[in-house]
Amino acid sequence: MDFDGPYGRDYAAIIRRSVPAYDALLEIAAAALAALAADAAEVLVVGPGRGEELPGLLGALPGARFTLVEPSAAMVEACGGVLTAAGAVHRCRVLTGRLEDCDDLQPGTFQAVVALNVLHLLPPPDQETLLRQLAAAVAPGGSLLISGYSEDPDPTTDALLLAVARSRLLQLGTEPLTVERLLASRGASVFGIEAARLQQVLTAAGLDTPRCLLQGLATRLWLSRRPDGSGAAPTAAGDGRHQTPG
Repeated sequence: MDFDGPYGRDYAAIIRRSVPAYDALLEIAAAALAALAADAAEVLVVGPGRGEELPGLLGALPGARFTLVEPSAAMVEACGGVLTAAGAVHRCRVLTGRLEDCDDLQPGTFQAVVALNVLHLLPPPDQETLLRQLAAAVAPGGSLLISGYSEDPDPTTDALLLAVARSRLLQLGTEPLTVERLLASRGASVFGIEAARLQQVLTAAGLDTPRCLLQGLATRLWLSRRPDGSGAAPTAAGDGRHQTPG
C-alpha cells in the first residue's frame, strides 16, 4: 500500500471497494461527534489520508480547531486541497509524520480523537502502541472514534462474512485475481483489530468500553469515551442545549 504512489492516487475508489459501507461510516463518525462533542475546542485526526472524512468532521464541529497527523506527503497535499475547498485552512494544523513523532502534542488535550481505517495497517503489537497513544490524547469527557478491519472471533461467522465479502467484490466488477489478492492481504498487510484487545487496552487507559456504532461485514466503527469525573450522565446534542460531553 504505497500511499505516495498509485494506491494513494486511486485511494478514493479503492477504499470504497475494500471497506463496505465506507461513506456511511464517515457519516456516522461525523454524526457521533456532532451529538457528543458539539463544544469540542481541539480535535485530533490521525491518518486522514486524502481527507475524505474532513468535510463531515469540520461541519459537525464548526467551532473546533483541528490537528491532522499524516505520514504520507502525498496525502498531506491532498488534505490541503480539501481544507482549501472547505475554507478551513485557518482552523487546521497539518503535521507530516507519525503520532509518536509529534512531540508538541500534549496528552489529554483533545475533546475528540479520530483514527479511521488506520489501525488495521499495523500488526497487533503496533496497534496496541497506537491505541495507547490515541487514548492518552483524549481529554476528560472526550470521545475517541476508531474504525478498521476486525475479524469475528467465531470461525463460522468469520467464514460467512468472508464469503459475502468475496461475493460483494465480484458483484462490484472486481477482477477475480484482484479479489483473491485482497483477501490474501489478511494477516499480511491488513491486520484484524481484535475487539477484546481493543477493549482491554482502552479500558486500561481509563476510557469506557468501546461501543460499535457500525458494522459493514468485517469493518467496524467504535466509539469510546473518557469519563469527565463529574458523575453527570452524558447528554447528546439536538435538544437545543449543546453541552460538553461527560
